[in-house]
Amino acid sequence: MDTKEPPLALENGLDLGKLLTTGSVLHINEDYDDAEYNAIFDNNEDKIIDYIGKPVSSFEEFEKELKPVDENGLVKKKILEEGGGLPLHKGCTVSLIFSGYWENETEPFDYTKSHKPLVVNLNENGLLPGIQIAIESMLVGEMAVFHLSYVVMYGQMGVPPRIKPKADCIFYIKLIKSINTPKEGKLDFSEPNIFDRVHHEVKVLYSLGVTFHKTKNFTAAIQSFRKAINMLHRCRLADEKEENIQEKLLIKLYINLLVCYNETKQPLKSCTICKELNRLNSLWNNVKALFHNAKALRMIGQFDAAQKRLKRALQLSPDNEKIIAELTILTKTRDSCNQAKLVENKILDSNIINDAFKTEVDNLIKNFKENVNICKLTLPCNLNAAEMDYIKETCVKENLFCNQIQKEYLLDKEEEQVPIESKIDLFI
Repeated sequence: MDTKEPPLALENGLDLGKLLTTGSVLHINEDYDDAEYNAIFDNNEDKIIDYIGKPVSSFEEFEKELKPVDENGLVKKKILEEGGGLPLHKGCTVSLIFSGYWENETEPFDYTKSHKPLVVNLNENGLLPGIQIAIESMLVGEMAVFHLSYVVMYGQMGVPPRIKPKADCIFYIKLIKSINTPKEGKLDFSEPNIFDRVHHEVKVLYSLGVTFHKTKNFTAAIQSFRKAINMLHRCRLADEKEENIQEKLLIKLYINLLVCYNETKQPLKSCTICKELNRLNSLWNNVKALFHNAKALRMIGQFDAAQKRLKRALQLSPDNEKIIAELTILTKTRDSCNQAKLVENKILDSNIINDAFKTEVDNLIKNFKENVNICKLTLPCNLNAAEMDYIKETCVKENLFCNQIQKEYLLDKEEEQVPIESKIDLFI
């Protein structure tokens, strides 16, 4: 079995619950010359599925072979391969592979490939309690199977529809390696010649973020990239050479952070990152940044600005299939959230609302809720009080958030900053 390790240990571990959400990873702008960064977007995964363990048809029968690990019997265990060495403790960072099964299902609902183990810090991570207890009971080299109660896993409610209520599960875990977690030394940013030390720390954080991204632990990746960015901004620079290195690293980190914010549906933060890239003159000449900026703008309903960036990206990378596909998504999203009829049926009188307007609001909100490609929509300005009240009432019925705003400013320095009158934002 190939147990090749990631190049660096992860600091904060992996939230196995979040691994249940999957998605494709995009890679465009191949002219961006950074091998490690482009590795994030490599979606040529091995097609051969390789995981440990086997299905269990009856948990009740299977439990008879297991012994409790904790005093409440919520985690039960059977050792399949003996391990050795010292017991684990909170100061360990471990590498492991696993597969998780529901009762009487032939395929695992979650697993790692044998040649791509996960690396977790036992002190600071997002592991579910049952998995944490299971790992801490193991020795290096050990492979064991665990029955995990819903109480220490996904809870009484579960996560419908993917995880049923009160869902017990079986996990096969193999503990490959354990090391003492490196302790991070404090940096004195006022000391001379600090940049070399900061540069090293930033490269480590960047690599950690890349590894987190590959395992779809986007929250941890965001933390790593943000920490690295903050360190670079705080660091004293001695000369122009260090400034150039700092700027190059910031651009790389900002683009990674932009991708992660889009993955976690935080488009407003993505747009903030794009302002920084624009300040560094690395937005309008970078296909990857333009592409992900357009995605973020599309998610908040800024369709014209998104289209402008995609057209610019196509100028830099003609016939790019991913950009063309995003343009198609943008057009469909714009059409489904068309507000032209809403404007046509609005009434200037502050106390009157007509049925045609209500119908258009109902259709618009229905389309907004059903469209997975948008999470924020700004309605037209100059609605009267009755119309705004109806929109708010409808949002409450449809479990949507809405917010009345007084001003809005466009998103980059190439566009004139013009305040817009009071209007309503809808949020998923």
